[in-house]
Amino acid sequence: MGHAVRLLIVAMCFAMFGCTPPGTPATTPAAVTTRDPGDVACPDGKPARAGLANFGAYIGTWQESRPHDRTVSEDYVIGMIPGHVGVRCSDDGFVIHEEINPMFESPAGQALRVALTDIPQDSEKVYDHLHAGCRVFQYTSQTLARQLRADDNDGRVDIVFESEAGAYNSGAVRVILLDLYDRLGADTRDC
Repeated sequence: MGHAVRLLIVAMCFAMFGCTPPGTPATTPAAVTTRDPGDVACPDGKPARAGLANFGAYIGTWQESRPHDRTVSEDYVIGMIPGHVGVRCSDDGFVIHEEINPMFESPAGQALRVALTDIPQDSEKVYDHLHAGCRVFQYTSQTLARQLRADDNDGRVDIVFESEAGAYNSGAVRVILLDLYDRLGADTRDC
């Protein structure tokens, strides 16, 4: 192959695929920095604020529409199915962890509907991974990113389904977790 042909191919590569010549420093988009939001017990008695009402909401807003569960006093009723949900907050009072416990085992489809009703409507799926002990989804939402700011600049939320006895069963989801566990695109759970 002639020298001119090689140069033409290299030039086409640069033009078509955005290649950079060898030795040129790579340019990458600025990394999104998310600080550790904390993980504390949510306070009671806070006023509601404008913004999200479910996952990512300020705790006063989240509590405004959810009564405490009479059987598990520190938890709240789920609402759409029987069961209870426990929450944890960021250091500045935003709901960043939900543990949803349906009263009866739920099929994965129903569990996903329950989880998706708690995250913003603009959420887009990043991945859906099946592990031996659980199933992990990750979604991202610009609305969530705007609400949580430095706590979650990329607007990600992990959704995890767990079954009893340590083995995941798509017909028998016992726990639905929503949290900020992994960075965007990562799946580091040991389940």
